[in-house]
Amino acid sequence: MGDANGDHSDEEMMEDEEEMEANRAVVRAGYRKLMDEIAGKEEELVNIENHQLLGYMQHNEELFTQVAAPQEAVMDALLIKHLSRLCRQQAEQMSANIAQFRHEEYAERLVASMRGEGGQQLARRKWVMLGQQAKLLFKRSPFLTCMYGALDTTQPPPKEKKAKDPKSRQATKVADLVETTATVLAEAETSENQTEQMVTHVFRCLVNRFRETERKPINFFKFVLDPNCFGTSIENMFHVSFLVKEGKVAISLCKETGLPLITPLSSKSKAGQDDQKNQVVMNMDMEDWRRLVEELGIEQSMIDTVG
Repeated sequence: MGDANGDHSDEEMMEDEEEMEANRAVVRAGYRKLMDEIAGKEEELVNIENHQLLGYMQHNEELFTQVAAPQEAVMDALLIKHLSRLCRQQAEQMSANIAQFRHEEYAERLVASMRGEGGQQLARRKWVMLGQQAKLLFKRSPFLTCMYGALDTTQPPPKEKKAKDPKSRQATKVADLVETTATVLAEAETSENQTEQMVTHVFRCLVNRFRETERKPINFFKFVLDPNCFGTSIENMFHVSFLVKEGKVAISLCKETGLPLITPLSSKSKAGQDDQKNQVVMNMDMEDWRRLVEELGIEQSMIDTVG
């Protein structure tokens, strides 16, 4: 009789263990399913306007009430860590301001205000008015501006020479002074001759390109910019400035694009340019140079390399 009771209790214990193992398997399956769902919707759950994260947290709380072993507790801890990370990402998107800025809403209101009450189509004039209102908030030097007139090129009056005390002068050989002066003058003359040669070369290239385009004005930037060298482009602009000062070329603005045009002047047309002098200041860095070369599609320099 005692053996029968012992066998019966052993069977009940085995049944209880099997039932507990089955319940643990169900809990583990529930945790795996919940983890897979959260991993698949992680991008959506990060959005602060998505409220599904609260439902997953409540589901996790229900599963936790059935946890009875360390293995399921570890899975619960991993899931809590994952949910906490998503909650932190949502919290970072919260704003303490009463009204939060949303670019989609701002764009819709901007378009609605430009169209007016009648819901008219957006015309080019509306965009121009918007640009005029917005440019007051930005400070940027213009790339091309014209002054009221040419700068005064008259030479200043010569300075009065002060009489030097011969006693304070140190003894210097006259031959050394003559030799030094001759060397400085020779270097200055060589530099001046090189500049004149480059200015003449640039003018010849401009005349040749002007003839190739059937005597049509040439885009100023396409003529002076070298797509392979920023320094050469600046030197070309420097040499063209001499041609403008001497009245050998004319600079005008294109009515269609607003970009400057360059045209060589003959001896007959120089007379009509005397009363049309303007001083132009240009500001160009390497970023502007790269952007102009790319937008204008400059592949080769119009000014041939000397030597």
